[in-house]
Amino acid sequence: MLRNCAIVLLFLTTMLAHPVVGSSQVNRRLAIDYVKLGTNELEAGNLETALAHFEHAIELDRNYGAAYFSRGLVRKRQRDYDGAISDFTHSIQLHPMAEAYLNRGATLKDKNDPDGAIIDYNKAIELKPDYADAFFNRGIAKDDKGDLDGAIQDFTRAIELSPGNARAFVGRGFARMRKGDTDGALADYSTGIELNPRGFLGFYNRAFARKQKGDFDGAIADFSNALDINSADVDARYERGILRGAKGDLDGALADFAKVIELDPRHARAYANRGMIMLLRRQDTEAQKELDTALKLDSSLKAALQKSVDQVMKTRPPAPAKPPQ
Repeated sequence: MLRNCAIVLLFLTTMLAHPVVGSSQVNRRLAIDYVKLGTNELEAGNLETALAHFEHAIELDRNYGAAYFSRGLVRKRQRDYDGAISDFTHSIQLHPMAEAYLNRGATLKDKNDPDGAIIDYNKAIELKPDYADAFFNRGIAKDDKGDLDGAIQDFTRAIELSPGNARAFVGRGFARMRKGDTDGALADYSTGIELNPRGFLGFYNRAFARKQKGDFDGAIADFSNALDINSADVDARYERGILRGAKGDLDGALADFAKVIELDPRHARAYANRGMIMLLRRQDTEAQKELDTALKLDSSLKAALQKSVDQVMKTRPPAPAKPPQ
């Protein structure tokens, strides 16, 4: 699970210094002021206000690349991917910069075009060979394409350029895990966590590596840490419930599955697992309701559920003897 790309808010000094082309110096100075105002609003999360400032800058000077670049950042955050790509392209045409290629590449990745993203990351690296974020982003795109060796090489280069980059360690760990190098993945995830103890993905991914090694207690601890960071993550809570059940902590498992269902009422597998625990506890009526709900939500579970039910019925402890009358 590794989806986040580096997105760069441009430090405007380079583009602000770009000479005026086809517009008056007065308009350029005003456009610069509006881009500065917009950048402050963007960093504060005020997207609509930032957008208005950047559009005003473009109206004043249609040859000012920084204004298009900045508007592209807003549009990307608003998930107007076509608009963002158009703006980054216009910015590149006016003033080619590694940051614009990086952000256009990240937007192409958001549009499920990893090949296009890699082309742009290549160009960013060509313009700026020590650009750690470009190597990191290209590593993610290569991982998405199944080029795990290429991804590991890019994450490693990102780490060499920026040794404190926790995300690059987590990214390399993810690629190593996919290659079957569980120990290498564990080492990378642990370093990522040391560098960023509040990073959700470090704990979440390390939990799976620990589970793969049979360290269920360690995996449960990692899922718990991940949930401390993001308590609304359904997948981490579901996986913790599975492991708690496997460890015999049925109450803990039931609590996790109940929360999963609260967060996602259509989570068929949470109903199914809760039903199995109830069946194991001889709460047959309640269990049947849970299993029926699971099948209504996902009929493809029928065969697996029947197999699990048969197994539970054979292995569950006998009913307690009734006291003598």
